[in-house]
Amino acid sequence: MEKTSKPKNSKFAAFIKKNLYLILMIACVIAIATMVAVTYALKNKGAGDAVDVSTTEDPTATKPEEQTDPTPTQSEEQTEPTNTVEEILFCLPCEGEVVGVFANDTLVYNATLNQWSTHEAYDVAAEVGTEVKCIYDGTVLSITTSVLRGTEVVIGHENGMQSIYSLLGSDVKVAVDQKVKKGDVIGKIAESGTFEKHKGPHLHLELHDAKGDRIDPVEYFESSDK
Repeated sequence: MEKTSKPKNSKFAAFIKKNLYLILMIACVIAIATMVAVTYALKNKGAGDAVDVSTTEDPTATKPEEQTDPTPTQSEEQTEPTNTVEEILFCLPCEGEVVGVFANDTLVYNATLNQWSTHEAYDVAAEVGTEVKCIYDGTVLSITTSVLRGTEVVIGHENGMQSIYSLLGSDVKVAVDQKVKKGDVIGKIAESGTFEKHKGPHLHLELHDAKGDRIDPVEYFESSDK
């Protein structure tokens, strides 16, 4: 009697049926391993292509408005100080008759000294006791007395000028280092000096600039006093 062999498909099906649980477990392990491998590969690829958001601008982000300094109003603006030169105007040192004008380029005869010389001062004759005033604001620099010039007061001014009042009496009204204003009384006319005795009692006023050169005080008198 001829033996019949079972078909191979039957054996395979029987193997599958017998080991189905094991096969499923192996398939699950393989699937899990595959998913892990794919996930790891994608993660590494994403890290390589990542962009540093801290240094890259987001094109959709709205830029903050730039802070601009508010334009100062006219009242807030600081106006630079302008350098203005104050006009220097002297007052008359005293009332009286002008008996000597400034002459630095002409020789003038001095009858007292019997000589010819320039006269770089302004002389005003007045009675003894006539008050003499400071011609401009300043500080008393010195008070001296000599035979030739009598009592003499020197006043320094902020502009560097010095006004010199000669032939005053000894009873001056100011002291050294005292601040004086234009028009303040500094002394009185007296018969104290001898270098211009021929003119009688008078004020001998000299004006020196910052360099020490003598200049004409009349140039600084107010127009009505010239």
